[in-house]
Amino acid sequence: MRRALDAYLRRLWADGDAEAAVLAAAEAEAGDPWAIVANAGLLARCRVEVAERDLCLGPALRLAREGVAVPEGAPYPVPIHAARRRRGAYDTPADLARRIVASAKAAAGEVRTALDPACGTGAFLVALLEAGVPEVHGTDLDPLAVRVARLAAPGAQVEVGDALSAGPTHDLVVGNPPFVPPERQDKALRTHLRQRFPWLRGRFDLAVPFAAVAVRRCRSGGVVGLVLPAAVLSQPYGAPLRRRWVEGHRLVEIGGPWPFPGASVDVVSVVLVPGGGPAALPSGVRHEEVLSLPNVPLDPDLRPGDADLVHRVRDRSLRLGDLAHVDTGVVAHQPGGSREALLHDTPGEGRVPYADAREFFAGRHRWLEYRPERMHRAKRPAMFEVPKIVVQRIRGGGVARAAVDRAGIYVGHTCTVVVPHPPERIPIDRLCALVTDPLVAALVRIEQGRRLDLYPRDVAGLPVPRAWLEAPETPLAEAWELDAEAVRRLLGA
Repeated sequence: MRRALDAYLRRLWADGDAEAAVLAAAEAEAGDPWAIVANAGLLARCRVEVAERDLCLGPALRLAREGVAVPEGAPYPVPIHAARRRRGAYDTPADLARRIVASAKAAAGEVRTALDPACGTGAFLVALLEAGVPEVHGTDLDPLAVRVARLAAPGAQVEVGDALSAGPTHDLVVGNPPFVPPERQDKALRTHLRQRFPWLRGRFDLAVPFAAVAVRRCRSGGVVGLVLPAAVLSQPYGAPLRRRWVEGHRLVEIGGPWPFPGASVDVVSVVLVPGGGPAALPSGVRHEEVLSLPNVPLDPDLRPGDADLVHRVRDRSLRLGDLAHVDTGVVAHQPGGSREALLHDTPGEGRVPYADAREFFAGRHRWLEYRPERMHRAKRPAMFEVPKIVVQRIRGGGVARAAVDRAGIYVGHTCTVVVPHPPERIPIDRLCALVTDPLVAALVRIEQGRRLDLYPRDVAGLPVPRAWLEAPETPLAEAWELDAEAVRRLLGA
């Protein structure tokens, strides 16, 4: 980075042209395409500020005691992290780009042309050229990123263009599409995508329609290789895409999850042959098994026979939602978004005890001024003031976290509330034990994939053995008629 940064600053201090400074940084790394992608790519996504004092820039352009000196009053680059997150603009590490290109190329026949439809500063273009692909194409919406990509991959044809647009098909389509969750999406684009892809579901990440278009840009018999957020393989919003993949294409690789440098998200690799399905997953799981699970999870740990085990349990169960009212906690926010005006540290008239998930499970609470007319989805007081099960929505990678509350605590929307009806049908403590049982966690993992959250619909869908209606003291495995081998299989999952 030091060589690129020195060239960047010399040009920036000469005429103040930040774009020209980025290209100077790229030219300084000539002969090392991966350094151009990483270093000029980072500088291309910076804003320019003026140093209020003498400072030093270290690796990743962080302030440090040692590094490249910037005198007081001089302009210098500052990474625009918010803009990168908003656009999903992160450069793929060399080892990951090379791996996906190698997997995709190995699964293809003769490869003449390849495309990265959202190429950024050119990581996949460099990997494709290294792999010997004769004709490499790339497009990106960011003109400066395109100019950097042309310097990193001079053998590629790189143009400014929209990855979501139609265009010629290619033998290989690879890349790292933007990861943009719904809260950071442009509303007009989101509306357009729903019209274009009517099967899009819920609060989808932009990576989903990008992945769908990538398949359309691949010729029959070609191969698609993508880096995607791990959530695309398990979250409900990705289920329609996953179903289309399993029904119509052949999945060659499902790799990961791995952390992604610079972004707070785990990623996976997906390599598939469009039109080559239906076919078994790389793990050997038959496509019928995956499609029999409503969420169609593409979990690399899913094994042949797992789905059959889930169906055996379901045949002997009711849904928790058939035995209880299940809903999210109170959303303690005013219409403007602030909740501090409603929360207090002391009791008072019209105030009720309140806790979010962290406070509740730590045994603490504050006081909520319960004013339904000033709150989003205020909920019914009766839901909180009777004995209830409180489930933390974020469960992590293990069992769910839940506890019985008999103190009338109003919990926030980071929790799910379960109120049995009628209360005497199954003891509430027994139901709470079921929610937190490792067998249930294993079943959820098979049905849903590697999801970290439990929404109310997921809690309502938990299987409750019918045998408990007559004898709630029956051990869970016995109530589901699971033999020792089935239990070992689940707990080892």
